[in-house]
Amino acid sequence: MMLMVFAATAFAGPSVSSAKGPALPQGWSFLNDPSPLFPKTMKQKNAALKEEGMKGVGVGPAFSVSSVSDATGLWLPLGERTPIAAFRRGGSFVLVAAGRHPLDTAALGGIAPFGTVQSQILGNSTVVRISCPVDAALDLKPVAGGWTVSLVPSRANSAMKLGQEGQALTFTPPQASDAMQVLTVQDPDSGRRLLLGLAQSGVVSETMARRGDGFEVRPSLMGVVIAADSDVLELRQSSGKFFLDRIGPGSLPLLSQGKMATYGASMAGVRLGETSPEALHSAAYHAWISAAMAIAGQRFDARIRLAQELARLGNGPELAQVLQTALEDQPEGVARSDVKRLQQIAAVLNHRPSSDLRDEEEGSTPEDQFWRGMVQTLSSEKENSVSGSERGQAAKLIASGLPSITSYAQPLRHRLVPSAAEWVVRYGDETDRAVVRKMPENSDTALAHALLAAQDHDPGASKKLEMLAGSSSPMIWPVAREAALRLGLETGQIPPGVVGARLDALMPAFRMAGREPEARLLTVDAFAKAGEWPKALQAIQDGQQLYGTEQFPGAERLSWVAMGMASHAPDKPDTALAEADLLKKAVLAATGQSRIQLNFLKALSDRYAVLGLPLVQRDTLQALAQLQEGDDAQKTKLQIARLNLETGALDAALQALPPEEPASINVLPGGHVESSEVVLLRAKIALAQHDPQKALGYLKNRSEPEALEMQASVLEQQKDWNGAVKVLKNLLQPLLSGQNETANPLTSEQSQLVLRIGADASRAHDSAMLSSLAKQFSARMSGQPSAAMFQLLTEGKDSSVPAGG
Repeated sequence: MMLMVFAATAFAGPSVSSAKGPALPQGWSFLNDPSPLFPKTMKQKNAALKEEGMKGVGVGPAFSVSSVSDATGLWLPLGERTPIAAFRRGGSFVLVAAGRHPLDTAALGGIAPFGTVQSQILGNSTVVRISCPVDAALDLKPVAGGWTVSLVPSRANSAMKLGQEGQALTFTPPQASDAMQVLTVQDPDSGRRLLLGLAQSGVVSETMARRGDGFEVRPSLMGVVIAADSDVLELRQSSGKFFLDRIGPGSLPLLSQGKMATYGASMAGVRLGETSPEALHSAAYHAWISAAMAIAGQRFDARIRLAQELARLGNGPELAQVLQTALEDQPEGVARSDVKRLQQIAAVLNHRPSSDLRDEEEGSTPEDQFWRGMVQTLSSEKENSVSGSERGQAAKLIASGLPSITSYAQPLRHRLVPSAAEWVVRYGDETDRAVVRKMPENSDTALAHALLAAQDHDPGASKKLEMLAGSSSPMIWPVAREAALRLGLETGQIPPGVVGARLDALMPAFRMAGREPEARLLTVDAFAKAGEWPKALQAIQDGQQLYGTEQFPGAERLSWVAMGMASHAPDKPDTALAEADLLKKAVLAATGQSRIQLNFLKALSDRYAVLGLPLVQRDTLQALAQLQEGDDAQKTKLQIARLNLETGALDAALQALPPEEPASINVLPGGHVESSEVVLLRAKIALAQHDPQKALGYLKNRSEPEALEMQASVLEQQKDWNGAVKVLKNLLQPLLSGQNETANPLTSEQSQLVLRIGADASRAHDSAMLSSLAKQFSARMSGQPSAAMFQLLTEGKDSSVPAGG
């Protein structure tokens, strides 16, 4: 088996030189036992030298250990005049040799600075893969019966001559040789198909590497290496040259469009002018070829020229990819003005905002202002918090340069004009919109003119929008439909509730067209205008899930809807339950906005009241009271006291009331008299505490009907009939004082009051009161259901009813 050797200059023994054995260069020595490589006489001589202790040829592991740190190269016994192809891929060196060459690599593991050495026979070829430092400069030379891979600097190998013959690309080695072969193998790293031209001389330098349609000419250390993505590509050798071309039926030759020229990008700007479609595609095709085949010094300019042609075609994705590739290879190119402009174009076409381009202030021409404005629109579309003034500034910049883009190539103009004109119409002032009004109405400007007509409430606006709503473009018909619904809402031609429902149904289309935030705001306005406050609140919460509570829908709209929810109370429990869920979310989302949160809490309390949930209603009112001041807070606390009284929490009910002042203070000048509502609550709490005397103390000297009614009820419970009659007479006084009312029949409530006083007077044996009632109300009580009972009480039977009766 053939063995490999390596260079170790620090341990250079005598070189082996024999016509019958392999010879090494001066300063090289064998790593392993080389005897299998030598004739029998040479083996005997080596054995004798070893016995005598001489160091002529190092054999075995001794040299293997001592010479590792000084290794400078490897000798690969691949035979005489064997053609190879070799290339670098990162930290790996790959060599492919013609023929089958079994190599023993077992002793070559971990030999610094080399790493692993692997050998594999594939078909009629041998592949050797060696790990080596990434920055190592390798040198290949044919030596004796093989090739050396050396780290020792030497004279650079001559380069292949790149040329064109017919419609094929040619590679000519610097030294003519009949030992040239072509192989097809698989790239060990990427798996791509590699076309290899094996030779004994000639390298492909970095400057000769280039890309084409479906292929890549890679730099090589020897021979030709081409990565091919297409099966129709063929590498062949003939007459001392390698030929690269396409073959097969229907395949165009590699250089069917003529010679490949390099195109430089103008430093003065980017040319985006109009030309015929055929010329546009032809220029792009030639720019692709130029960029693929350009040498290193011209590659960046060729790629920028290609990017320019892609910009004229309005091809945003490929434009961005070409720019990225160009700037990765030459980052300093970003400072060029044409590169900056192409970056702006790519960002606008792909709707990708870039902070690096947003503040770009170079250039003051109308065209420069147009592109700065268009870049600003990208940030405005993404950031919903952008102010109206910033949108207006972008509209002004766009309007100033809008006429200048009418000379652009049609594909690019078709991508730019609709969105630019629409932005000016929506966010510009009248001066800016005048620029759009002067533009001819065509397919690119039809939507902008229709939006202008809708803003002006032009009678023909609805018809224009209806026509555009029938468009097949998902970027046009949703915008037209939204504008038509907005116009119908503003003019009253469509009921607000119908507008809101239609907008809600079309929300996915608005999202695709980039109009979802505006459509959701319009939905809120429509439902609010229709008084459908729960639907408006639901629309707000749907938008907040997408855009956040700080950016949607704005404090003014949210406050409007909150007030509407507070003013509206459902009468059905199932409706109240659904609205309570909405309001709980709204209260949490409005944290920090006290006025808005206050109205939502009011509305939530009302829903709990409908649902009959006093405990949660009380908790809600307590949160509400913390946001209120003055009389509003006092009224809320009274509600809390009522709920506590209703649930039996008497101590909590008292705590919710204002502090009780001594009675003596109330009679002093300027003394505060508690409201009837507070007094009644104190009395009810006292009654609930089984203290009627305390309740009567609160009700004493109160003239409000409800206070008198409660006081009479307490006295009746105590069977103080005289006291009850005395109190109830105050309620009867309005019926006696009205001169015009004496002939009118009594209402049901009035007749019940008269009968109640009569019953209490009868129990109190108050004949005078009974006589007075008979005189005042006998005629007016006639026809009432209680007339017979009243007559029984007042017809001289004052002594027939026992006092405790």
